Amino acid sequence: MEISTKSEKFGDFFTLCSPDERNRKIKYIFMDRRPVVHFDIDSTAERKIAVVHLVERGICNIKTAGELCGFHRNTVSKIIQTKKILGIEAVLSDDRGLKKPYKYIGQVCSHIEKLLSNHPEWKDQDVADQAGRDLDMEISRSAVARIRTGEDEKPSFPTKAELFDMAKEAEAFEKEHLEQRQLWFNFDTEPALKQEAEECSKETPPQAGNKTQQSLIEQLQQGTKCSFAGGLMHHLFMQEIGFEEIMAPFPLHPGTTYQSLDIMATIFHSVAYGLPSIESLKLVNANEFGLLIGRSHIPDKKTLRERFSWMAELHLSGNLIDSFARCLLDQERIDREVFFIDGHFLPYYGLNVIAKGYFTVRRLAMKGNELYAITDLQGRPLFFITESNEIDFRPIIARSAEMLVDFGIDRPILVFDRGGYGIHFFKELTQTADFVTWAKYISEKSLKSIPDDSFSVGVFCGNNRFMVAEEKRTVSESMQTALNDGRETPSSLELRLVVLKDVDTGKRLGIFTNNMTKPAHDIAYYMLQRWGKSENVYKDLMATFNLNYHPGYDIKELEQQPLVDNPEIALIQKAVKVLKKEAQAIQDQILITEAKLIKRKDKRNVEKLSGLETSLAEKQNDIAEFQQKILTLPDKVSIIEILKGQPMSRCDLEKKKLYDLMQFMAYHSRERLVELFQDCYDDYRDIKKVLQMITRRPGLVKLVGQTLIVMLEWIENRKYRQAAKKLCRKLNQLNIRMVGPLNLRLSFHVVRFP
Repeated sequence: MEISTKSEKFGDFFTLCSPDERNRKIKYIFMDRRPVVHFDIDSTAERKIAVVHLVERGICNIKTAGELCGFHRNTVSKIIQTKKILGIEAVLSDDRGLKKPYKYIGQVCSHIEKLLSNHPEWKDQDVADQAGRDLDMEISRSAVARIRTGEDEKPSFPTKAELFDMAKEAEAFEKEHLEQRQLWFNFDTEPALKQEAEECSKETPPQAGNKTQQSLIEQLQQGTKCSFAGGLMHHLFMQEIGFEEIMAPFPLHPGTTYQSLDIMATIFHSVAYGLPSIESLKLVNANEFGLLIGRSHIPDKKTLRERFSWMAELHLSGNLIDSFARCLLDQERIDREVFFIDGHFLPYYGLNVIAKGYFTVRRLAMKGNELYAITDLQGRPLFFITESNEIDFRPIIARSAEMLVDFGIDRPILVFDRGGYGIHFFKELTQTADFVTWAKYISEKSLKSIPDDSFSVGVFCGNNRFMVAEEKRTVSESMQTALNDGRETPSSLELRLVVLKDVDTGKRLGIFTNNMTKPAHDIAYYMLQRWGKSENVYKDLMATFNLNYHPGYDIKELEQQPLVDNPEIALIQKAVKVLKKEAQAIQDQILITEAKLIKRKDKRNVEKLSGLETSLAEKQNDIAEFQQKILTLPDKVSIIEILKGQPMSRCDLEKKKLYDLMQFMAYHSRERLVELFQDCYDDYRDIKKVLQMITRRPGLVKLVGQTLIVMLEWIENRKYRQAAKKLCRKLNQLNIRMVGPLNLRLSFHVVRFP
């Protein structure tokens, strides 16, 4: 029998019933003109899964979900409760029906069991026939089968009802003993900790702004486990740089649970903890991770993405990067002597058409952007610039020089590679900054013409040894280069040529600089450090964080995945086709009704015509809205996103800048802790790995007064444990307070016993 296709409006939802290729009756549910779920109407299991999907994703309430999927609201409530307590398998399992033959008394069952024992080779029907003749009654084959299978007693499992009762008892027991359950914090065995707790208990407890915050405070006062307790150490750097002040340009939204500060703090701590992407936040305990931002839990992925997208639309990344750089300079966390500028290619796998660049690792041209980091002599990044690949390197250098001057550095020294070479550019850059770069277009013969006795000073770069000489050279560009730039006269200027001679190989390299005051060996040292400090910062960022990550999707996941046709478009087009067919049917009825009215005036036909015209207008409006929705959807999406049930996110450069700012902040936060930790741990070879182990250590936290006592879990290695204790003592001397709504003082300790 052919199944008809029909559509229906249900409140804010639109439903479409249509047969599939196997002639099953499939019901599609649309919200905001986009498909959210579909199921086989005749399959109870699929209807149950659809109900769980609608309720747990917050698409609708229990009553509406039941009406859409054909369940009573009480049944939906039981389905959700069963899924929550017992899992989805318990929802889908059908445990109805007989478990044993209840009709027969013990004498009948005993006779059947005796026959089964004496004649194990008989079939169930043979046993039933013989028992019927012996007892002069009708015995069913199924009864014999139940008795036969019941011989091997299987372990009895609790029924669903029993499991529900057990869950209720456990919940009641949990509530009854909640106030009695306390975490042990070694107060009695550590006099110093006991004394600190007694002093803190005299403080006035923090005041909560709402019920949620009050619940969190009460939980902390009772004591709780936190898998991310070590991450609270990063609040030292957040406090010192004024994280809240840097994020102040984002406007506040009264009445919303999470402000922009919470979104950025969540990303900062996720990066510091080593989570590679926003998606990976779903793998952590939201309640425990929420303590890092001073909330009962972190925002879910959907909320975080929505808020992050809204923040990106404000285009405030430039102001935030500037504020962070000024803070680093004001607090003397950056060496002002010299600055390195180098680029890092960011591969792009989105749908937008953007310029291609050369990816040196893969040795091919592909879509992407370029991240330029400005670092100091120790390799610490001051700020970064992210731009598309069609922008030349030299304007970035000039822009960086202007920013450094604006930051209060009168005449910065910039070190860059051959990509920034240009005589006219050198002449313009000389007006604001000094530069050091490799010399191009100088022949080996010209370098060898410098006498050997001119190399009087030596410098080291790793295991390499160099001798240094210098002389002044006037360099000029060609006439063709000037004409290509729209200038009639070629540019020329006088520069210092600093020459390096490798002691082992005798090979010579040239360096150009416009700085006439620094010693030649300093200029050589700056240029040689670009090989190390400048490029190593990218290696460190790539090894520690996920620098290539674009917020919204994981490059590693999408790299091997093809783009396919968006399945939502096909479903919407199907809905439009059905609506047009129904509209045509209504139009036909209107024509018939109008013809009847011409022949004879009838009040019933007038009312019918009015209703048909209203229905036709609604159908036409639905068609227009569906067609408009198609225009907003991408034609192609990743197969990964189809499996996730989410539309593919577009690349947004502003989001990338905001996310990278948090990565650079996390980098500096780690370096600040390394600065403290190097006095506690003397082996420089693995100092960062040991520190990472400590800052990612789980532990126990308890609020006493206005002080949050943090007890890191036992550290097996004695050397690491002693170093962690020293670090905790140093941190406690700095009076660290949490950045965020709680603003609690932090006190760090390490448990003495495993």
